[in-house]
Amino acid sequence: MNKIISKNKKLLIVLGAYLTLCASLVILLRNPSDSLIQVLFEATVSYNQSLDYFEEDGLYILTTGTGAPMPDKMRAGPQTIVVAGKQVLAFDAGPGSTLKQELSPVDVGAVDALFVTHFHSDHIGGMGELMLKRWGNGSPEQPLPIYGPAGIEAVVNGFESAYAFDKGYRIAHHGEEVMPPMGFGGVANTFDLGSDLMSSETIYKNGDVEVIAFNVAHAPVFPAVGYRVNYKSRSAVITGDTKYTESLIHHSKNADVLVSEALNMKFSKMLAVAGEDTETNISAIATDILDYHISPKEAAVVAREADVQQLVITHILPPCPQI
Repeated sequence: MNKIISKNKKLLIVLGAYLTLCASLVILLRNPSDSLIQVLFEATVSYNQSLDYFEEDGLYILTTGTGAPMPDKMRAGPQTIVVAGKQVLAFDAGPGSTLKQELSPVDVGAVDALFVTHFHSDHIGGMGELMLKRWGNGSPEQPLPIYGPAGIEAVVNGFESAYAFDKGYRIAHHGEEVMPPMGFGGVANTFDLGSDLMSSETIYKNGDVEVIAFNVAHAPVFPAVGYRVNYKSRSAVITGDTKYTESLIHHSKNADVLVSEALNMKFSKMLAVAGEDTETNISAIATDILDYHISPKEAAVVAREADVQQLVITHILPPCPQI
């Protein structure tokens, strides 16, 4: 008993010291000196600038947006960043994904190309912000190359029009050396894979980096595509939004990583029932989405049948409960 009491006393002493330290830190941060702020700021900037996250010859996958249209405070809209050697490729640009990328080790100004899977708003809502931040952060002389199926021109032109006033303001404020007018916006690169679900085509080739676009099943959304990135002996596949199809297995064959969207069918049905007594469209939407998304189990089947080394689930639907 005495030993237990002694341990409790020690614990109380340590806890008391910890709370005192925390309280002191709070007071200090509420009334910091300019020199302290400067030291902390300079240390943070120096640390961030010195970080070296990537090996020069590696293939890296970052999920800078794993959410979907339904609100989820923990997830931004869909986006996957692939770092292949010295090239940075972005796949989709969901709402909030540019901010997530800015908080990642990958500079937005370093993005070499954007690849769009389809034109649902949750996959393109952040495109304007991505184009603008790339322009502002990197001062590029050329606009962002953007690849997508038929219709990509209208989407790119629409975002450029929406940001036209902002373009003028920033050039006037910072000057053309910092914000080169020719580097603003994006340039659309369209491809057409036809209607055959097994159809695919190499739509980007730069050194050892190859991007293959392939059709997926997301009707009534058409066209809708997935992408496979090959870099030397390694590869990654991004499905976009799709149902389970043989095309997924075929184009994911022997990939190192499969980044697949997934809809939990059981939870969506529960959400549909729960929404029946509300004055919203949630019940109808939760029912409708069941017929054009792949389930986590089906995504695992694709990974197994294609001999994929690692499966990453993204585009989480419905949002996971926050515990």
